[in-house]
Amino acid sequence: MIAAVKPRRARPISYARDLWARREFTWFLAVGRMKAQNASTVLGLVWWIVNPLLLGMIYLLVFGVVLQSARAQPDYLGYLLSGIFAFYYTRQAVNGAASSLLTSARMIANLRFPRLVLPLASLVEAAAGFLASLLVLILTVGLYGGHWPNAQFLLLVPAFLLQTMFNLGISGVVARLALPFRDLHNLVPYLMRLWLYLSPIIWPLSMLENAPEWAQQVLTANPMFSILGLYRMAFLGWPFELQTLLTAAAWSVGSVLVGVWVFVRAEDKMARYL
Repeated sequence: MIAAVKPRRARPISYARDLWARREFTWFLAVGRMKAQNASTVLGLVWWIVNPLLLGMIYLLVFGVVLQSARAQPDYLGYLLSGIFAFYYTRQAVNGAASSLLTSARMIANLRFPRLVLPLASLVEAAAGFLASLLVLILTVGLYGGHWPNAQFLLLVPAFLLQTMFNLGISGVVARLALPFRDLHNLVPYLMRLWLYLSPIIWPLSMLENAPEWAQQVLTANPMFSILGLYRMAFLGWPFELQTLLTAAAWSVGSVLVGVWVFVRAEDKMARYL
C-alpha cells in the first residue's frame, strides 16, 4: 500500500508561487476535462455555448411568454440571457469543484502539489467555456435588443474578474467540504438551482417593488444580485452604479479570501478521506 504524501503547509506567498509554477499543469487538467466531458458528443465543446442558450430559451418560453414576465421587465430576452450565461459560469465552476478532489484521489495520495490546483482547474474550464459563449450573448443582445458593444462594454472586464474571484472562493469551500461529506456532490446541483431561482435572472426586478421589506433585503443581499448587475450594465446599457461595483467587489474579495483559506488550511488532512 502506497503511503499518502502529505503536502507541507506553506506561507501565502510561497503557496502562490507554487500555484503559479504549476500553471501549465492546471491548464492541462482543465483542457483534459473539457475534452473528456464532450468526447462522446457530436457537438463537443459547442455544448458549452448551447447549454445556457437552451436554458434561456426554455425559461423565456415558460416565464416570458406563459407567465408574462417579459411585460414587467424591459428587454426581457437580454435580461434573461445575460443572467443565465453568467450564472451558468458559476454553476459549472462549483459543480466541477465538488468532484475535483474525488476524481483526483490517486494524484492526491501519491503526488505533492498545491491541492488548490484541482478546483482551480475546474474554474479555468468553466471560465474558458464562459468566455467562448460571450460572442453568442453579444450577438443576441445586439440583434434582439439593439445593444451593440460600446464603451460601457468595458465593464465586462471587472465583472468577469470579480465573478472569477467569487467563484474561486465558493469552489474552495465546496471542494473542501465535498471530500469528507461525499453526499454534497449530489446535493450541489439542487442548491445551485435554488440559488438560480433566488437570483434576479428569471423574475423581473419590478417584483421587488411589491415584495415585503424582509424579502427585498434577502434577495438584494444575494451576491449574484450585484454581479449580475455589472453584466447588465455592460450588455444592456443600464446606468453605472458605483454601489453595485463596490458590493460585487466586497463579495468577491471576501469570498476568495475565506474560500482559499478554508481550503488550504485543510490540505494536510485531505488524504485521510480518500
